[in-house]
Amino acid sequence: MARLSGYSAEVAALVERLRLVCADVPPPGEATDMVHADLSTPSNVLVRDGAVVSVVDIGNAGSGTRATDLTTLVWYTFQDPLLDGVRRRLWTRILDLVGWEGAAVLAAAQILHMLEIPIRHGRHDVVPGVVERGHRALDELNVLR
Repeated sequence: MARLSGYSAEVAALVERLRLVCADVPPPGEATDMVHADLSTPSNVLVRDGAVVSVVDIGNAGSGTRATDLTTLVWYTFQDPLLDGVRRRLWTRILDLVGWEGAAVLAAAQILHMLEIPIRHGRHDVVPGVVERGHRALDELNVLR
């Protein structure tokens, strides 16, 4: 996180917000779900005629909470306003599974991951959109508190 904070003032502000949201959250309890941990479309979730037909690339899969994968899906729903209702349902399910604090930690992990990728690959044009989406995700989650 320290390296991300040095990228720009905007990234530093988002990272600080994430740190504050997660500061007093206790460690998660044991979770026994199978988690893909790298859901992304179109590369790992294959869709044909609007239906998921396959999930591939299980190299990062392991045990955890299914809320991890649902949080990843939340991230991708921001790309299309038609998916706003889907995102609300995903947030509801995540909150049912892990509560608000758990959802905040999972959202923070997803946001940090999505910040790290373009910064590491020199995709500086993508970073402002990631920062905006990160704030939007936190704002939505705060409304559900």
